[in-house]
Amino acid sequence: MPRSIPLSIPGILLLFAASVTLGGDAVAPRLSVEPARVEFSGRGATRQVLVSATLADGTVRDLTGVATFHPADTAVVRVDPGGVFTIVGEGSTSVEVRTSLGLASISVDARESSRVRPVSYRLDVAPTLSKAGCNSGACHGNINGKGGFRLSLRGEDATFDFVALTRDSYSRRVESARPAVSLILLKPTGQVPHEGGKRFAIGSPEYGTLLRWISEGMKDDLATAPGLVRLRVSPASRLIPAPGQSQQLAVTAEFSDGTERDVTRQASFDVNDPTQAGVSAEGRVDVKGPVETTVAVRFLSGRAVSRLAFLHDRPSFTWQGPEPINILDRKVFDKLKSLKILPSEPSTDAVFLRRAFLDAIGLPPSPEETRAFLADADPAKRSKLVLRLIDRPEFADFWALKWADLLRNEEKTMGQKGVWIFQRWLRDRIDSDTPLDEFARKIVSAKGSTWVNPPAGFYRTNQDPQTAAETFGQVFLGVRLQCARCHNHPFDSWTQNDYYGLAAYFGNVDRKICDPSRRDVFDKHEVNGDVIIHLAGRPQMVQPRSGEMMRPKPPGGPRPELRDDPNALDDLADWLTRDNPQFARNMANRVWFHLLGRGIVEPVDDFRDSNPPSNPALLDALTAEFVKGGYRLKPLVALIMTSAVYGLGSEPNPTNADDEANFARGSVRLLPAEVLLDSLGQVLEHRRRMPGAPKTLRASQFPGVALEDPFLKVFGKPDRLLTCECERSSETTLAQAFQLVNGESVRSMLEAGDNRIGRLLSSRASDLAILEELSLAILGHPANATESAGLLIHVRKATDRRIGWEDVAWAMVNSKEFLLRH
Repeated sequence: MPRSIPLSIPGILLLFAASVTLGGDAVAPRLSVEPARVEFSGRGATRQVLVSATLADGTVRDLTGVATFHPADTAVVRVDPGGVFTIVGEGSTSVEVRTSLGLASISVDARESSRVRPVSYRLDVAPTLSKAGCNSGACHGNINGKGGFRLSLRGEDATFDFVALTRDSYSRRVESARPAVSLILLKPTGQVPHEGGKRFAIGSPEYGTLLRWISEGMKDDLATAPGLVRLRVSPASRLIPAPGQSQQLAVTAEFSDGTERDVTRQASFDVNDPTQAGVSAEGRVDVKGPVETTVAVRFLSGRAVSRLAFLHDRPSFTWQGPEPINILDRKVFDKLKSLKILPSEPSTDAVFLRRAFLDAIGLPPSPEETRAFLADADPAKRSKLVLRLIDRPEFADFWALKWADLLRNEEKTMGQKGVWIFQRWLRDRIDSDTPLDEFARKIVSAKGSTWVNPPAGFYRTNQDPQTAAETFGQVFLGVRLQCARCHNHPFDSWTQNDYYGLAAYFGNVDRKICDPSRRDVFDKHEVNGDVIIHLAGRPQMVQPRSGEMMRPKPPGGPRPELRDDPNALDDLADWLTRDNPQFARNMANRVWFHLLGRGIVEPVDDFRDSNPPSNPALLDALTAEFVKGGYRLKPLVALIMTSAVYGLGSEPNPTNADDEANFARGSVRLLPAEVLLDSLGQVLEHRRRMPGAPKTLRASQFPGVALEDPFLKVFGKPDRLLTCECERSSETTLAQAFQLVNGESVRSMLEAGDNRIGRLLSSRASDLAILEELSLAILGHPANATESAGLLIHVRKATDRRIGWEDVAWAMVNSKEFLLRH
C-alpha cells in the first residue's frame, strides 16, 4: 500500500505533473468518489466505495486500489485498503480519501450498529454457494450431483437446495450442535478431502455466513425475505486510459421492501474472455494489456453487465479517417475515436468492386464489368453499383441461400420435391423485397400443405414443440433458449417457464403425412411426399420440473398467456413482429454480419445481457434505419454497402491490427463453398453441373445440401442439421488444398476444351490480351508488370501453349486474391 502524499510543495508539484501526464494538457484530472455519502445500518454492514479520476480526454482511471482512506472517527467506520467501508459503531463521520491526484471526502452515516441482522438463507446463504461455485455445472450443480450431493444449477431452486443442505442423507452435511464441524464448512475450507478443492478460507466472509446460519438454526426465510428487484453494477461502462490495468466494481442490490444493499462480495463474476482478463472475489478486474472486456455479474436472479475498455497508450493520437457517409459511419467512427483506433485506408476500386459483387450476389465481376468500373470517373459510382447489384436476380438467389441454411432446407425432412418448393418461395420473397416482418409472420403462422403453402415447411423441419421453440428463438429473436429446456438459463434471464410457455405455442401443431410410399432411409423423419400442417387440440406444454401445464406465453413478453384460442400461432406472429423490438435488432444484426463478417452482437444468435453489442449505438442506429425502411432487406443492404465503413480496406494499420470487434478495417475471409464453386465456373467459363439439376443451375441456386458433391462438402457447405450460422465452416483445411491443387472439380474446369482458355486461344488473342483477360476475370484487376513478366515467360517456355495457360489460370485460382474475400 503506497503512503499518502501530503499537500506540501513537492505534493503540489507532483499533482501538477500528474495532470499533464494523465490528461494530455494542463487541465487537472477531476477526482470523484462513488458514492459521495455512505448510509448503512446494522452491525457489519459494508459498502464498496469507488475512487476515480476523470482525465481531460474523458477517460477515467480507477484509483480505488491505490487510494488511502482516513476516517475521522474510527469508532464509527472501518475502511480496508480496497475501499470497503464497514460499520463498527453508530454515528456520523467523514472519511478523507488521499490520492496522488488530490483529496476527496466521503460523509458516513452509520445507524443501528448494535442490531445484528440474522443470516438469510435466501439472500445470504444461496448467493454464497453460487459465489463459491458449489452449484456450478462442474460441481454439485451437475444433473447427477457430485459425491452424492446435488444442488440445483446456479441455485435456481433454493427450496430444493435447502432440503439437500439440511435434510438429505440424514442431515449429515450440517451439525447444529457443533456448527464448525459441519461438512459444508470442512470440505470447502480444505479441512477434509474435497474433490472440488478449497473454495474459501476459515474466517472469510463466506465461512462466517455459513457458520452463523447453522448456529442460528438453519432456517429458510422464504416467507419473509424480500425479493430482488434490480441489480446494479458500477461502472456500467468505462474507458480506462493506459497504463491502467485494473478496475474495481461495486454491485448494489435493490429489494422489494425498498431497501438496497452492497453485494459486491456476494455477487458472482464472469468475464467474456478469461485469457485476457480476470475478476477477483472482491470484484477487482485485472487485465494483461489493452483490451475490451465484458464482466457479467450475477446475484440471485439478477443480472448486470460492466463493459470496460482498457486503452492503448497513444498520447499523440490524432483522428484520421474518411468522411462519414451515413449514420452508421458516425457511430462506428465515434467508437473508434474513443478507443484511439484509426480505421484502415479506403479500399481501392478494384477491391471494392470484387467485394461488393461477392457480398451482394455471390459472384465475381466479369472482365467487362471490371474494366467499366475502373474507368468510371463518377464519384458516386460505388453507390450506383450497389443499387444495381441488389436489383439483379442473383441477389435473390444468393440471399435465399443464407435463409435456406438457417431454416434447414434439406432433403431428409423437406423431401426431394419439398426443398425445391421451399427454395423457390424463399427466393421469390427476397426478389420482391417482402418486408422481413411479413416474411417471418408467414413462416410462424403457416399451416396447410407444405407444397401449396411452402412456409409451412418450417414445421416439417421442427417436428416437436421444443425444437420449434428453440428454432424460433434462435432464428427470429437471436437468442439461445436451449439451456432453459432443463433448467433456468445460467447466463440469461430466461427461465424454464419462459421456455415451456414459448413451446406451448407449438404444442398443438400436428402433421399428416401424404406419402404412402414413405421410405425411412436415413432416419424416421425422412418423408418424400407432402405434409399437411394442422392444429389438433389446445396449445399447451407440461413444465417437467414443476409439473405445471403451461399455456402459450412469449418469453419475457407483456402478453398474458392464452387459454382458449387453439390458433396460438397467429398470436405469436403478432407478438414477434408488432410488440417485440428484439426481432428488428436481430434481423439488422444478421444482415450486418453477412456484409461485414462479424455481428455487432457476436455470435449473431446469442443476444443476452452478458454478451452485449460491441457498439450499442451502432446497433440502435442500424435497427432504427431497418424499421424506417419498412423492415425490407434491400434498403438495409444498400445502406450498409454504401457506408464508408463497408468501403474500408482490409490492410491493418498499427492501431487496428489487433482489433476484431469494432469494424476498423475490411474483413478477410474464405469464400463460402457455393460462391467459390460458382466463381470458378464463371472465371473459367465452365460450370460444374450439380447432381440432379439443370446444367445452367449454379451451386448457390441449388436447394438442399447436395452432400454428394465433394468440393462443396470440403469447403464447408453445412449439413443443415443445426439452426446456426456456425454450422457453415470457414476454416481452411488440408483437404481444401488437395481439392484446389489437383481435385477433380478444378482440374475438369481447367482442362475443358470450351472454357475461357480455349475460347481465348481459338480467337487467336495475343499473350498479353489473354493474360489481361484472365487477370481481370480471376483476380479482379490487371496483373502488375512483375507478375506479367513471370507468367509470360512461363507460357512461352511451355511445350504446349494451352498447358502453359492452364498453369497460369491454375496459379491464379489458387492465389489468396481469388480464394479470399478482401
